Amino acid sequence: MPQGVNGSTLYNFHSHQSADSNGMNTAQTPSHIRPYPAIFMAAAVTILALTTMNNALACASCGDTLSTDWGSQGVSTMSGLSADLSYTYINQNTMIYGSGKPSSALINTLYANGQEIETDTKTQIAIASFNYNSEAWGVSFQIPYLARNHSTNGQLNPVTDTPATVPQGSNGATSSDNGIGDVRIIGHYSGLSADGSAGLIAGIKLPTGSTNANFTGGPGAGAPLDAGLQLGTGSTDIILGGYTSGLFSTYGWFVQGTVQHAISPLVDEGLGGTYRPGDAYSLNTGIRYAGFGARVSPMLQLNIIRRNSDQGTGVFTDVLTGASISGGTLAYLAPGATVRLGGGTSVYGFIQLPVYQNVSSLQLVPQYVLTLGVHQTF
Repeated sequence: MPQGVNGSTLYNFHSHQSADSNGMNTAQTPSHIRPYPAIFMAAAVTILALTTMNNALACASCGDTLSTDWGSQGVSTMSGLSADLSYTYINQNTMIYGSGKPSSALINTLYANGQEIETDTKTQIAIASFNYNSEAWGVSFQIPYLARNHSTNGQLNPVTDTPATVPQGSNGATSSDNGIGDVRIIGHYSGLSADGSAGLIAGIKLPTGSTNANFTGGPGAGAPLDAGLQLGTGSTDIILGGYTSGLFSTYGWFVQGTVQHAISPLVDEGLGGTYRPGDAYSLNTGIRYAGFGARVSPMLQLNIIRRNSDQGTGVFTDVLTGASISGGTLAYLAPGATVRLGGGTSVYGFIQLPVYQNVSSLQLVPQYVLTLGVHQTF
């Protein structure tokens, strides 16, 4: 059964940057960004993960990745070991058709012609990241754990049924699944500039998440869960991108861009068909204010994700237009802050608020995405 947009997201975004573990602020540092990457860039990626973090069949913002694409942007130029633990909550409970709210008449028409009407998808994602950086090179291992609940009103057969005899919900189903998602290994090179403020990102997403779950409740219990609702995509993806950052006055800024592409062939999924997630393109920019000193750093980010339509025989299409029920473009404004607790420990929190949503066909989107986390340098 087709799935709506998973707000990666946030994603799920993941970039962290602010003052360093020694509490240095803008006034105490030279005019480059090296003291800030560990928290500021991590915070950006934390937000990014919200949109790119999840693996959803009709997910414009997943990338992941939400797939879970958190951490695909995670870059720090501070040498040594660090770890990050983040939590993201996404409640996709709002229907949109294209860029607007669908009318009841449109929903009834879609159902009468055999299109599934989904009602709610709640996803919680915890990501543990382990990072090592030398002077110009770094690598990050990101392990996501997902818990997802989904409900749908089901699908009417327009040949044998009518809305009067099979109203919405009478043939629906629910699912509840949790486990490890698709693991990511991300490398970065910060040698494009002398101060390490610009660099390249390259990585791989491995097919470690489950792809064989079934619906667990309702009349449709026992049927295979949609490919986009599985904990993993079943594909091996490459991730490529770059970033740059800098300072002006009491502000720090960054810009990051990535593309994620599935390099494995179409894979068999639980629906008995084939599936491969569409390419995901993300652009993220943010600004950090250092005027409050070294301990508290307010931030504001703009996160944009473009997800191409998924491919394969397991991908559903709009019964009226024939377009794939997957893919779209979303933009989020994400205010947040990091707080340094001392001893190399920082905590952060962000809320993503949608400012633009344009998806293919009828999909579910979140009204907000919440991310909380803790970052530790060693």
